[in-house]
Amino acid sequence: MDLTLEATPRATTRKGPARKARAAGSIPAVVYGPQHAATPVSLDPSRLLDIFKQTGDRNTVVGVKIGDGAPVSCMVREVQRHPVSRALLHVDLYAVPEHDISVRVPLVPVGRPKGALIGGKLRTIRRDVWVRCKYDRIPKGIEVDVSHLDVQDVIRVSQVVAGEGIEIVYDADFPVLSCVGKVQKEAGGDK
Repeated sequence: MDLTLEATPRATTRKGPARKARAAGSIPAVVYGPQHAATPVSLDPSRLLDIFKQTGDRNTVVGVKIGDGAPVSCMVREVQRHPVSRALLHVDLYAVPEHDISVRVPLVPVGRPKGALIGGKLRTIRRDVWVRCKYDRIPKGIEVDVSHLDVQDVIRVSQVVAGEGIEIVYDADFPVLSCVGKVQKEAGGDK
């Protein structure tokens, strides 16, 4: 799968040339990062959308080839869209550094809670978590086994195993998944 995006350097960053670029079918963008000077560029919005349809991952790293230079590994940091048509207006591309970066990764519940057999339901408290890792190790999602959950059991973020080279970043040990429902009382109690 080709994840390379061709970009053309822009001379100016004013509104007039940006509008002309959009009218010609390209969108203005900027490539920046800790080891990369901010570079205004124009790129093909349909190619960018095709890449994200192919991968289905918001943390996709694309190679942005600016002019005749070597591709720069980038992640989409921010997208500005038209409020009515939802067409792309501007894209910020973050040139990923060689050291660890922080990104949000979705949690993927796996299995069926044993509490669901007695009427409980899986409740998602957090859909994603922040992780710190190298850009080439970013997972599409972190699988969390929920098959052991009984009614009123909780999985906390400290119990989630992310994988080798991936650290989940959190300040407090918050709950991420639980099994909710009514607890059945034992029959034959006090009369």
